[in-house]
Amino acid sequence: APIEFLLLAQGHVREDLESMYCMNLSEHLESVHKSIQLLNEAVKKPQVDDGGSWLNNL
Repeated sequence: APIEFLLLAQGHVREDLESMYCMNLSEHLESVHKSIQLLNEAVKKPQVDDGGSWLNNL
């Protein structure tokens, strides 16, 4: 409801809101939390590029 209010305040009409994709974050909370943890761990472990092809390491 708060998101709908903000979108309506920005000039969107009700029909715009019905066509927008919304997801329930509580359904994805565990995967979002895990992704944040993985990002935090990656930031704490910087790696040195040895000049090789970094694309192959992805």
